[in-house]
Amino acid sequence: MAELRVAVILNPRAPARARLRSAALAGLRDRAHVVAQLDTAGGEGDLARAAELVVSREPDVLVAAGGDGTAGLALRALVETKRLERTALGILPLGTGNNAARSLGLAALRDGPDALALALDAIVSGPRRAIDFGLFGERPFLGSLALGMDADVLALRNRWNRRLEPRGIDGGYALYLGSFTASLLGGGHGGRARIWLDGVRETAVLYNLAILNAPVYAGPMRFDGVNDCTDGMLDVHALASSREYLAEYPRAWLRHLAVRSGRRARPSPLLRRAREIRVDFERPVPVQCDGEELPAAASFRVQVVPCALRVCLPDPQ
Repeated sequence: MAELRVAVILNPRAPARARLRSAALAGLRDRAHVVAQLDTAGGEGDLARAAELVVSREPDVLVAAGGDGTAGLALRALVETKRLERTALGILPLGTGNNAARSLGLAALRDGPDALALALDAIVSGPRRAIDFGLFGERPFLGSLALGMDADVLALRNRWNRRLEPRGIDGGYALYLGSFTASLLGGGHGGRARIWLDGVRETAVLYNLAILNAPVYAGPMRFDGVNDCTDGMLDVHALASSREYLAEYPRAWLRHLAVRSGRRARPSPLLRRAREIRVDFERPVPVQCDGEELPAAASFRVQVVPCALRVCLPDPQ
């Protein structure tokens, strides 16, 4: 059998210790032929470089070594180069939330040696499954798109992080919690909007709108019960106020704990599903996509691409 050809997109700024990154990459090199490694720089030029890597090296697996943003970048490179059918996506979860990885049955590598073994097994010998992904305009996303409060939290976190990084301070998840608290107290998130779900129009106040492909979301939290990203639908979770937000998110965290422990969980009664979502706000609002801050906009179109991305999964045994 031919040796597995793997290319790696690495986020060297992911909040994991350098020793953990080194161990993950060394383990991958021990078990597969790593034909190339690209260290991201944190700008839009990363996509062109990642696409060039995919075209020039033609890997069997493109490994995202980082968090949700790195996994989203790898997906974008595969879509850009039309390599979805020939190259699978693997993940070494080195980020803060690692929501896409957790949705696929993986664990953050900081959780211990078993998490690294699980990720490496999935890349090298695990089953490949075709799953859905989303399109925000022309931009593919693997896990989530959020407008309003959640995007404001990310924007504030990024502003604070830019101040801390030159001092060598890694705020990690504590920085996210601080940004969440400050944003919650600040108010002014989202706004009045028209929203179309598969062509059906309604008018609503949207304090926060999360459009999800992967079931595990920031926190980690879960608004859905069972979701393996293969139903050809996107989850739409709309909240009208801070009061609804404060009620829903603790329940989402408890739902995630229930599913993680093997218990059944009911989806949020506010959760709806659609193949295509359009949103028009009265004013531009911030947006985050797979954990990446994007420019504010007033009009959005989101749709699902069903079962088009092959991912490396852990062996269910």
